Amino acid sequence: MGNFSHYIKGIRNGEVFFDEQFKFSFILHEVGLLHLLFSVLFYIMGNRVLGIYNVCVFLGYLSIDYLIKFKKFRLSLIIACTEVMLHSFLTTVTVGINTGFSFYCFSMVPCVFYMILTWNVFKRKEITSILYTSAFALALIGNCMISFFVEPKTPAPFGWAIAFSSLNAVMSVVAMAEFLIMLDWDVMHKSEKMQSLNDELGEKANIDPLTKLYNRRFMDQKLEEKLTELSKEGNIFGIIMADIDDFKKVNDTYGHDFGDRILVEVAAALKKSTRDDDFVCRWGGEEFLIIINGNKSITKDVAERMRTAVSEIGVPFGNDIIKVTMTFGVTESITGFSVDKLVSVADDNLYKGKQNGKNQVVG
Repeated sequence: MGNFSHYIKGIRNGEVFFDEQFKFSFILHEVGLLHLLFSVLFYIMGNRVLGIYNVCVFLGYLSIDYLIKFKKFRLSLIIACTEVMLHSFLTTVTVGINTGFSFYCFSMVPCVFYMILTWNVFKRKEITSILYTSAFALALIGNCMISFFVEPKTPAPFGWAIAFSSLNAVMSVVAMAEFLIMLDWDVMHKSEKMQSLNDELGEKANIDPLTKLYNRRFMDQKLEEKLTELSKEGNIFGIIMADIDDFKKVNDTYGHDFGDRILVEVAAALKKSTRDDDFVCRWGGEEFLIIINGNKSITKDVAERMRTAVSEIGVPFGNDIIKVTMTFGVTESITGFSVDKLVSVADDNLYKGKQNGKNQVVG
């Protein structure tokens, strides 16, 4: 029972989605079963002609399922709509319009609109919708005209007329409600899908494709947010500017592909050395910028942990193991400083480390 309720909830939330083939097949089977019910009722009423006709229609709807499996949606819709109009004419002429079978000419309009406008198989959707709507409108008018000028062959007794008209009114409303629910469901599903796609694109826009770290665009935004938090709430944070030592020499000696391998390994080491609420980005080239949620002392400790982790990296190249080191410039957030000013302080400390022998933390 739990799985079933979870499944229903998934359908309601748009998490479970059915394609055009499933929905069309479901609708046709539903209509086919309704005609089977009609055949039983007509037989009980004593109208064998309509009873046999509705059995044939039921079998016809089952056979249309084969057309749907071959994705012949347009042909299937034409056949189904033609049958609805033909059935309304036949019942009007045979048992009278007061049995309410002409209601389906009205209820089919929103149904056809839903199928044409939401399913990708139909082209020129607006024109197609107008054509189908016009056809059902003419069928409804035609039924009314026939009822004025032609007496039904075997009029339904009063009780049966009431029963049929009530059943058909209810089923017409149910059909329209069903299609409105499906329309709402489709809109919800597509909205969720669009939101998911936007989130995915937004995430990709903030990620460096090589190292899978945040990129500079994201970090500029995050630094602005952190400075706003600092001014409003006093939340201190640290910045680490890091640069791989002699990286140009690595590229020149071993090639840029190997240099990319080094960048990936270094990025992984930096990320592993931080906590979940810290932010690591590839600032550009072999430069990395890290935001640490903590004061300068904590930030220097993290930078030292990073320096040690990077120095332990060994990337094989042929029979050799290539090692690299990294220099770190550290600063603490300063109220009133802009992003550029704050980054420049960390960058200046990084430069001092480079000048003093590299592979060290300065700040």
